[in-house]
Amino acid sequence: MKFPKEKVRIIQIVNSHKKNRDYRAIIMMKEDIMKQIEELQDTEVVDDLMMSMFYLNRYDELIILGEELNKKEYESWRELYYLLLACLGNSDIFYGMSIIKRSKILSDAKIKEFYRDDGSNYLNIGFTNELKTIEKLVLILVNFIEGLIVIAQNKFVIDKEFLAIRILEMLDTLYELGSPEEIIEELTDKIKMIFFREV
Repeated sequence: MKFPKEKVRIIQIVNSHKKNRDYRAIIMMKEDIMKQIEELQDTEVVDDLMMSMFYLNRYDELIILGEELNKKEYESWRELYYLLLACLGNSDIFYGMSIIKRSKILSDAKIKEFYRDDGSNYLNIGFTNELKTIEKLVLILVNFIEGLIVIAQNKFVIDKEFLAIRILEMLDTLYELGSPEEIIEELTDKIKMIFFREV
């Protein structure tokens, strides 16, 4: 009966820290969370840990955590969302592509219908009722990264400034296509955190 008690304890502490926006305290719990990963897979605790690392600009740590979780066969839509955002934060679209290619969630045939090798399949994503909001967010990022890979393969150097411009263009495209407001607002919020935090 030790594990369920520990699971409940971790959930309560993480929820308390999240309520207080104490993201550092959540990150400090990483070791405890990873020890209980199998018990916590049906909770939001692991995703909250990843979110905390993202909010504090700890992109490298987030990506390392993603690798650790991959070894433990943990994967969720929110995890993919924050991992792909971290790759954009590091201007590392090749690693983002590696995550996409290795993802079990994204390799599902029904999900693959929503992204293409050349990217920019935003219209199908925005208007489908088959996907939850988090799934749409991930698939928008997948399409965006797939599109950038095409550019990068032509030996074009993709730096943070170029990425910021392309992301703003993507947001404009989503707006023009009439994508749901919650999608645009969420992506705008995260993009500001990555590229325009100091402004």
